[in-house]
Amino acid sequence: MTAVLPGTAGASRRSRRGLTLRLAIRELRAGPRGFHVFMACLALGVMAIAGVGSFARSLDDGLAGEGRTILGGDLAFSLVQREASPVERGFLDRQGRVSAAATMRAMARTGDGRATLVEIKAVDDAYPLYGTVTTAPDGDLPRLLAARAGVFGAVAGPDLLARLDVAPGAKLRVGEANVEIRAVLKSEPDQLAGGIPFGPRLLIGIDALRATGLLQPGSVVRWHYRVRLPGDASDRAIEAAAAQAHAELPDAGWEIRTRANASPELGRNIERFTEYLTLVGLTSLLIGGVGVANAVKHYLDRKRDVIATLKSLGATGGQVFAIYL
Repeated sequence: MTAVLPGTAGASRRSRRGLTLRLAIRELRAGPRGFHVFMACLALGVMAIAGVGSFARSLDDGLAGEGRTILGGDLAFSLVQREASPVERGFLDRQGRVSAAATMRAMARTGDGRATLVEIKAVDDAYPLYGTVTTAPDGDLPRLLAARAGVFGAVAGPDLLARLDVAPGAKLRVGEANVEIRAVLKSEPDQLAGGIPFGPRLLIGIDALRATGLLQPGSVVRWHYRVRLPGDASDRAIEAAAAQAHAELPDAGWEIRTRANASPELGRNIERFTEYLTLVGLTSLLIGGVGVANAVKHYLDRKRDVIATLKSLGATGGQVFAIYL
């Protein structure tokens, strides 16, 4: 090497910086070839963290955008083991259009004795307030669930048909009532708000549920009252209606949910999934950091002879650090 580093006390600070910069540029001519692993590991960690954040935000935005459909209304009032009183129902009716539904578990039996646990969902004629119930064959839901010759109609999930080995047109016994399967349930808009089911869905009318005789004291039944506020209600109007319900009926004991938290269980699952992906991203970043450290160490090991030469020609430790930084 022909260049000699100025190590004398009279060398100017500017010339030392200029010489350090020139030597660093010369080292870079061959240096980038050894930094492929460095850049790959760095990109891996950054992409993992950024991807997790973007994915989580997309899930939250999608859940918020479909909140009314998932919840089944702008507001939902839930009561356990009892229906809303006339005073409570009057309050709900004053807020907007109301749809009542009841959910419970029961046994459905065929005429030859086969039985299975079902998730009963009894709805009124106003259901659904948002979205559409899809059946096969297509049909008007109130007409499908109406009573004919003393037999109530029902819409069953395909898994129920498979478990009991029946087809549309078959009759089932639920409690003390006879129901006829008139269509297969393809989708229901508020399915996510109901949580994880323990059995196949059986959709019936509220009158059919009362006829079963299952509404007894102590029965585990949950009543849901979905409210659709007039017009395109804002989040502030929805929160005001919820606050009014708490203020006017503090002893009602109902659980109130808005379209902003349409499915708390789903929201918690998304939060857990995000935390898991974040942990995976941090692990990837840690692995990338190890790769970066190894790449830097390998690079400096290859430059050990050059560093020794620079030191022997008078370079200071700070200059060597600046050259390879």
